Amino acid sequence: MHSKNMPYLNRVYRNLKSVKKSQLKVVMENLRDSNCIIPVGEGRSECALHIGLSRINKTVKTTEDIDFPGNTIYEAAEELERRFGKVAILVNSGSGETLIPKRTVQMMSEYIEKSGSKNYTINAIVSNPYSSIGMVREKEYGFIVELKGRKTEPKTEREYSKLGIMNDIYELGSLMLIHRMKLAINNGKDNKFVLDIEDKFNEICKIVDRFTEEEMYGELVEAIERRCHVTVGGLGPARSVALMTVIRLQHVKRSVCDEAYISGPLAPHPRAGDVLLLISRSGENDALISWCEKMKKSGVQVYSIVGRDSTLSSISNSFVLDCREEDFYCYAAYALSPLPLSVVDRLASHGLRLPEYILRWYHSVTQ
Repeated sequence: MHSKNMPYLNRVYRNLKSVKKSQLKVVMENLRDSNCIIPVGEGRSECALHIGLSRINKTVKTTEDIDFPGNTIYEAAEELERRFGKVAILVNSGSGETLIPKRTVQMMSEYIEKSGSKNYTINAIVSNPYSSIGMVREKEYGFIVELKGRKTEPKTEREYSKLGIMNDIYELGSLMLIHRMKLAINNGKDNKFVLDIEDKFNEICKIVDRFTEEEMYGELVEAIERRCHVTVGGLGPARSVALMTVIRLQHVKRSVCDEAYISGPLAPHPRAGDVLLLISRSGENDALISWCEKMKKSGVQVYSIVGRDSTLSSISNSFVLDCREEDFYCYAAYALSPLPLSVVDRLASHGLRLPEYILRWYHSVTQ
């Protein structure tokens, strides 16, 4: 188990293997027994939930759903219980202090204690068990899985490859954990399956090392480093992979007075020299192919991550991610995780150093 190019992946693996099986067992039982799962997170933690839970054989509801029966989880709790019976709240928050997840846990605790409901469980993945969210474990309806993040902050840009940028190690670990929980539920596997990941992580490390050694990867990093806008796009679960990537690229691009966007109406009109990065398992989505062709006519450099040789791979500078269909979106997020680190390295080689406190300053307060 070793990534020669991105050693932070080795820390992700060790942290996952250190998860307490007793904690995981109870949370898995709660998810299996539930008729509805409500994922709660912010920023990349929310992306990890959406990618990991995509195509789970359970009803999943979020407060953004058009048919969500209330403006808040507290308002909706009684109706959700009436509709679904057993409901599992699944919270992902490394610090255990992020605003929306913390407020959700507070509201649901208030509802459960006032109503006396036995149908709700609050299940949290956190790196700090003594955080506001982590302390839900002291309630009879509250359960946590402790997943460690990084232990120390990088002192120089050279240490990003070992430690990641900000919460990289935790976010990637939580993504894999949720993805494996989903597969266990879908395929009737036992709890041991969730952390039986050595072969999977070997696959991921080989994919990341191969990707970062591709000529296409070097060209993509060079293109992103230039003065340009970067737009990342995908549909369905790929959009969550795109958003996870955009949030991380924004830290770097904003530091040099550029911007990274998720595809859609808020992305700027393309200019020559801009970069478009598309994510598609099939590579045959009509909308993405259309975006690619239109952007290329405007002089945009188009790159893609796909699951097979396809129309999209033939008309863009593409990397084919060779893995099982059920793993594609999780693996794509891992494959794209080195991008910001490589851009920072390239900028540093040209004399522009970006210590983490600079990147953190440009991090949105709403993520």
